[in-house]
Amino acid sequence: MNKELEHRQGQLFRHLAGFKRVGRMGRVGIAFSGGVDSSLLLGSALDVLGPKNVLVLHARSCLQKKQEQADADTWAERHGYPADLLEQRIIRIEPLTWDDFVANPENRCYLCKRRLYSLFLKTLAQEGISTLLDGTNADDLSQGETGRPGLRALLELGIHTPLADCGLDKKTIRLLSQDMGLDTANKPSSSCLATRIPHTMSITSERLNRIANLEQTLEAQGFIGCRIRLLQDLQETLTVQLQETSLSQLSYDAIQKNLLAPLKKKNVDKIYLDVEAR
Repeated sequence: MNKELEHRQGQLFRHLAGFKRVGRMGRVGIAFSGGVDSSLLLGSALDVLGPKNVLVLHARSCLQKKQEQADADTWAERHGYPADLLEQRIIRIEPLTWDDFVANPENRCYLCKRRLYSLFLKTLAQEGISTLLDGTNADDLSQGETGRPGLRALLELGIHTPLADCGLDKKTIRLLSQDMGLDTANKPSSSCLATRIPHTMSITSERLNRIANLEQTLEAQGFIGCRIRLLQDLQETLTVQLQETSLSQLSYDAIQKNLLAPLKKKNVDKIYLDVEAR
């Protein structure tokens, strides 16, 4: 590890060590999605605080792909933590019963994060834990509440963001994850399925399932980390976003065979390819 990464990791570890002095026995809750950021946060917290002082909270809902759920469930096993050593709680939510969320306003992410993290805090309070840690990074903060409406909920609820507080951006988080041996180091960034639906278009189970199915179809063709985005008022038209590595390797034949043809079989009439990598 180079000196800059060592310095950054040292900052993070010292920051996490401070939580030993707060709450009941220094225990903390980790909001864990299974992605790059929360995996580094969890791995670091386990190293610094020890498994007995970490309670993992993972939300489960229709907004996630099945593979993302499985990745979160198997994280401990994949990283050498016995199932009975790491305490994890699955918090099941039903966002399609939330009228304000289903309406899909501009502040949808805030509404969801506020509800979800309130549930997390309630769960922690039952365990005598007052501290919840979240994997927000420095890049997220730079977008502000306009780009990341959920940041407002973190501030209102007093959620701690150690990665952002230590100035860790996505690139540094990936490098630190690699040095720590986390298999999420190169995992594509992910977000909930609702982010593929334009604001004011209502969020329905049919739309969420269709998006998940179409992305799975493209991932089977090698387009890992792709995004399918619906267009307002155009039910059978969509935009495809690809990772930079996938986009740079595309040829005309590959577009026809591996992208257009599989989607056309799924009753998609018109497909737009975003030439700016996600």
